[in-house]
Amino acid sequence: MLPFTLQQLRILKAVATEKNFTKAAEVLYLSQPSLSKQIKTLEKNLDILLINRENNKISLTENGKVFLQY
Repeated sequence: MLPFTLQQLRILKAVATEKNFTKAAEVLYLSQPSLSKQIKTLEKNLDILLINRENNKISLTENGKVFLQY
């Protein structure tokens, strides 16, 4: 069984595109806390950091970029 879901991949792509959790949640018709929880679950299941969260700025880590291409 895969350590991620298709929904989690959609969420990661939306966050990468929007560079904002709230906007990504709006695009996907999800609540922002739900979206954040899915990202944290994905990172925990993969045991890697996918998103840099620094000074209210969002960017993908190198691992996040590679995973998103997958």
